[in-house]
Amino acid sequence: MLDTALGFSIIVSIIITFIIYVVTRDKNKSEKQQKDKMNDMIILFVITFIVVLFGKLCIGDVPSTTLIKTTEIKGGQCPF
Repeated sequence: MLDTALGFSIIVSIIITFIIYVVTRDKNKSEKQQKDKMNDMIILFVITFIVVLFGKLCIGDVPSTTLIKTTEIKGGQCPF
């Protein structure tokens, strides 16, 4: 799941959102403030997901060179 840009973005976004939620939580909030905080967490998740996804797609997925099988060439002659 970490190999794909989508999976990596979801995991990183969840971790960042959870850390921010734990750091900024407060038990003595009204229901309106809790709703506002939940909306802020959703917006944070979406923005983080988009930024990490584009970053992973642009920087992280550099295609590696692949090996190509060659057939045996006999006698050094041209194959055509």
